[in-house]
Amino acid sequence: MSKKKKRSDDPVDEQVNPLIPAEASYLAAVLFACGIAALYFLGRNGQDAFTWKNYLAIALVVCSAILWFVSGMDRSQVIEWVRSGLIALLLALTIRWAVAEPYRIPSGSMETALHGDPRFGRGDRVFVNKFIFGLRYPFLNKRIWRGKLPERWDIVVFKTVEKDAIHKTLVKRVVGLPGEEIQIRNGRVYADGVPLTVPESVGQDIYFTTPLDGPWGVQSSPDYSQIPPDHYLLLGDNSAHSRDGRYFGWVPNNHLVGRVSGIWWPPPRWRDFTGFTGELWWRSLITLLGGLILLRLFVGRICTTRKKDFSVSRRHLVSFLNYGLLVPVVQRRILSWRKPGRGDLVLFKVRLEDSKEHVLLIGRIAGTEKEAISFREGKLHIDDTLLDSEPFASRSYEMDGPDIKYGKVKSKDFSRVPEGAYYILSDDAAEKQYENDSRTLGWISQGDILGKVLFSHPSADKASPS
Repeated sequence: MSKKKKRSDDPVDEQVNPLIPAEASYLAAVLFACGIAALYFLGRNGQDAFTWKNYLAIALVVCSAILWFVSGMDRSQVIEWVRSGLIALLLALTIRWAVAEPYRIPSGSMETALHGDPRFGRGDRVFVNKFIFGLRYPFLNKRIWRGKLPERWDIVVFKTVEKDAIHKTLVKRVVGLPGEEIQIRNGRVYADGVPLTVPESVGQDIYFTTPLDGPWGVQSSPDYSQIPPDHYLLLGDNSAHSRDGRYFGWVPNNHLVGRVSGIWWPPPRWRDFTGFTGELWWRSLITLLGGLILLRLFVGRICTTRKKDFSVSRRHLVSFLNYGLLVPVVQRRILSWRKPGRGDLVLFKVRLEDSKEHVLLIGRIAGTEKEAISFREGKLHIDDTLLDSEPFASRSYEMDGPDIKYGKVKSKDFSRVPEGAYYILSDDAAEKQYENDSRTLGWISQGDILGKVLFSHPSADKASPS
C-alpha cells in the first residue's frame, strides 16, 4: 500500500487545512433539525400541494447534511466526495427516470386499495414501474419506445390531460380499454354492453357513480362512450370522491407514467399488486439473500489482501463473533466475551492519514497490552525476551524503513503497548509490509480489531485492481 496511513492517536506530523472547519458540523446539526421540524409542521397543516416553503425545508435538510459530512475535509477530499456524489446522483436520477420511482398518495380517491393523506409522513407511498409501458422522454408525454400494453384493473400513475389541474400527476385504475364502448349504469361499468366483473384481488366494494357534470362513460353519445384507439378510461376506486376520467375524458397511452407495483410505506400496508412476490421461487430467493446478508453483517465475511502490484495474494475467512458482537456499518463491538491472543491472525481497521475513511488490513497479534516491544537483528522480543513461538521465531522483520517508529525507538510512547491496545505485525513477508502493520501504524486498539481470520487460501496471482 503506497499511501501512508496514520492512526488518530499518533503524534501529529502535519496539520490538516480543512476547506470547511470541523466545528461547522454543529451548525449543520442545528440546521438539519430545523429542516426536519419545518417539514413536520408543514405536513401537519394538511396542505394538498407542495409550496415554496416545502421545497425550502427540503433544501435546508439536504444542504445541512452535506455540510455536516464535508466539515473537516480538505479541498481534495471535498472535490472527491462531490465527484462521487454527483455520479451516485446521476445513477439515481437515471433509475428514477427509466426504471422505477416512488410516489405519495395525496387524496382518498383510490380508497380502499390506496390510502391517501397529504400530511407529512401520512398516506401510502407506492413504487411505480416506469419501464413496463415503455420508456418516455424526460418531461415529455412521448415515448422513445413502446412496452407492454396496460391491462384492465391495473393501477397506473399518469399525467393529467387537464391543463388547469392542481395535481399534474394522478393515480387511478384502468377500467376502459381502447375501442370499447363504455357505459356506467347503476353502479356498474358496461363494456360493449357486457357488465364488467371486478376481480377478487381488486375488492368487491367498488361502486361507480354517474355524476351529472361528468359525461365521459356516462352519456350515451359516441363522443362520450366510445374510447378512441390508444386511449383509456381511468377511474378512481372511491368513485364518489374521485375526479377521474368521467370528468376529464380519455387518457392517451403516452400520458401513462407507469404501473403501480406495490405499497412500500407504511410497513403495515406493504402490498404487491403484481403477485410477483407471492411466488415460491421469489420468496426462497429473498430468504436466502436475507440469510446471507445477516451472515455477512453479524457472523463473518471473506476478505481479500493484495500485493503491491494489485495482484490477489490471499483470501481470508473472517469471523466477527470470535471476540464478541459487532454492530454492522459502525463497526463497534457492543459485547465482548474474549480478548485477542498472541498469534491470532486478525482483521483490523486503520484510518487513512488526513481522511475520515478507514481501510481494512490483516495482521497477526504479536504484543498485548502493557508488554514492551523491541527488535534485535530483526527478531521480535517481548519484555527483552526473544519470542520463540511460531511464526515469529522463524521471521526476520524489516526495521530500517523511514516511517518505522513503534518497536524501534526505546521510549515509553513507542515501545510499550498501552492498555486496551495490541501490536500487530503483517503476516506477509513481502517487501515494505511494515507500512501495513504496527511498525508504522502504531498501537491497534481492541475496538479496531473486527474479527479473527479462521482460514486463509493462497490464490493465483491474477492482476485485478483493488
